[in-house]
Amino acid sequence: MIDLSITSDVRHQIRRVAEEHKKHVAYVLAKTVNELAKMAVVEEKKGLASFFDNPTPFTVNSVAIRYAKKGNPTATIYIRPLAARYIAPYEYGGKQFLGSKPADLVPISVNANQYGNLPRNTIKRYLNRKDVFLGKVGSVYGLWQRPTVQKGRRGKGAKVANNTGKLRLLVAFSEPVTTRKRLNFGSRAQVVVGRNVKQVFERQLAAAIASAR
Repeated sequence: MIDLSITSDVRHQIRRVAEEHKKHVAYVLAKTVNELAKMAVVEEKKGLASFFDNPTPFTVNSVAIRYAKKGNPTATIYIRPLAARYIAPYEYGGKQFLGSKPADLVPISVNANQYGNLPRNTIKRYLNRKDVFLGKVGSVYGLWQRPTVQKGRRGKGAKVANNTGKLRLLVAFSEPVTTRKRLNFGSRAQVVVGRNVKQVFERQLAAAIASAR
């Protein structure tokens, strides 16, 4: 799991609080940290959206918060475990994580979804065709379509499935590569926390004092 713990540095703010308001500090600190954590999540989601090429909502929304409490004023910003498995190599280095897939599937001559991925069961659907096979041609392992002619329906003539006259690569199977880009998860959170901690603490303290009257 990729995570970042935020215990905001508000000690200098707390020292400035009048003695009669000290009783509110524990509550205010937790509220402050949680508000900052929400700001941090927004920024980290933006980071994922700009780092990856058209990421899915599942990837972007994998950033979550474990909220601070009055007795434990630390909020943790983390990436949920399923997404963290394939995001982690871009944070710590190493090869791409492909899960149960034998390789990175790259659509070549088939329609991808709006996120550039193969729709579910695409490989299975193509392998049910007699003119398609899975194998290695030259140095490329993938899903290939033979040049074939299929009979049209109701005697309307022949329908050419692959009229290129040669094998057509539908989907390339690429070996996982060693990542070079780094996400730097948490860097955006640190910036937004540092920029807003004073204002948020003062606002939360004022609200706590007002509600106690």
